[in-house]
Amino acid sequence: MARLCCAKLVARIIKVADFEAGIVGLEEAFVNVCRGEARDEEQLKAELLSCVREFGNYISPSREADYQEALLREYKKFHAALQGTAKPTTASNRA
Repeated sequence: MARLCCAKLVARIIKVADFEAGIVGLEEAFVNVCRGEARDEEQLKAELLSCVREFGNYISPSREADYQEALLREYKKFHAALQGTAKPTTASNRA
């Protein structure tokens, strides 16, 4: 994966299982994955994990499943925001 020569990657803290982890280049990883083909959740989790590793994040093999779940959860939030699928508040919802 090509990296931009002058751009600094931003670290973001996410909840992984029972701890918080800083992930460098998380949004860039999401954008890269989002550009790919539609796939099932298992493929998506594997691709997300691979992509964040390519940005230099160390993920212990014993915690891969925890990271995959956390990355998928955060990716779904990112994708929903991109698609504008957040539920709007309407008068009937407020009642």
